[in-house]
Amino acid sequence: MRNVSTSSDFTFLQRKLYNTLLQFAQQRPEAESVHDIPIKKVEEHVGHTTTNSRDYLKKVLKSMTQVQVEFDYKGDAKGRKSEWGIANLIAEAYILDDNQTVRFSFPAEMKRRLLDPKIFNLIDLRMQYHFSSFSALTLHEIVSRYFGSPHGETYRSHWTEWSVSLSGSATPHAEFRDFNKMLGRAIEQVNSIESRFRIAAQVTKLNRKMDQLWFKLETLKQPGLGLNPTPELVSPSVAKRLKALSLSGKDIEELGMNFDEEYLLAQADYTEGQIKKDGSKIASPAAYLKAAVQNNYANAPTNQNPSQPKKTTPPKADAEKPAKTPSVTPPAAPGNQMATLLEQWGSAQRDTIRSEFSALDDEGKEALVQRYESELRKDEVAFGFYKKKGLHTMVVNCIVQIIFAERFPESPSSDVLLDFVLSSSNV
Repeated sequence: MRNVSTSSDFTFLQRKLYNTLLQFAQQRPEAESVHDIPIKKVEEHVGHTTTNSRDYLKKVLKSMTQVQVEFDYKGDAKGRKSEWGIANLIAEAYILDDNQTVRFSFPAEMKRRLLDPKIFNLIDLRMQYHFSSFSALTLHEIVSRYFGSPHGETYRSHWTEWSVSLSGSATPHAEFRDFNKMLGRAIEQVNSIESRFRIAAQVTKLNRKMDQLWFKLETLKQPGLGLNPTPELVSPSVAKRLKALSLSGKDIEELGMNFDEEYLLAQADYTEGQIKKDGSKIASPAAYLKAAVQNNYANAPTNQNPSQPKKTTPPKADAEKPAKTPSVTPPAAPGNQMATLLEQWGSAQRDTIRSEFSALDDEGKEALVQRYESELRKDEVAFGFYKKKGLHTMVVNCIVQIIFAERFPESPSSDVLLDFVLSSSNV
């Protein structure tokens, strides 16, 4: 199954959610065309239970109705005969008025094939807790179907086809060496988790270039491992890499909700490369990494929530300090409700300032920028964008933050926050 959408990527959480919906449908009566599944069951199997999970579930379901995928029903015979199809991941999805139930359906023909016991591969959903990337989970799902087959190997296809399948992106890696980094980590993770077999990649060359790729399975003689659910958005090794670049745990959780860890690793590699190249020009590695993730400086397969921005050109070496853009963070745990409320209040004030700025005519905007030019100059990247591109989004975000700091030099009082809560509740 490979993504062919031009505007949407198939993300790690989407794939885990899709597995959950599919296995639920496989357990329902064949004549049932629309299925209702408790949201708690979805969260249990996907391993995503943050306080804003309902809102995030809506976004994921919405994007899944927009993702188109091609299906190749690979045969097991020598000729590797296959059937082809194209469809949306799901046909429709609803969160019912009890806010506890998801109602969904698959496209009719695709459902018939997905629920055909001769085709589908039953997956122990506990397994997906142990994978921390789209590529590793997808690779495991593909190769496990061939476990016990006479040939002991998967189908063969050009490495770019595998790149698309294993990354979730509609476009392959530009170079085999970039794909090979992701592939190596995926193989290592599969072999560390799977107790029935071990896989090894096989590749051929054509005119000195990498060509066909497939995987051989070696059966292991050892007892199965006990699987205890340990859901996590980002694996400990990747989280450690991101923390080394000064990201907080909350930042890492937010990024893990929207981006696959292979994509995050690519941006971390790029950021570390820029620091080694000229670290003195990067005042904040965390801010630079966030900008790299949002704008895809590493030019990696995006595999991100469709609402996220696509690639833009990274700042040049003489201006690598990222702009001070406000970040959106998930709500905090109940024990930190005040911090959450302050974040929500601050975000609302910045939105107001941004709306006021947008309402100005061109002369008014330029006059405001001139007023705060001395503060703007302190941010090298934002000021550089202003000189080259005028009122770029980076510049506007920086101006908004400057005005916010000027208007609210101190934290709001409890009365102000109470008024904010009451006014928000009435909206």
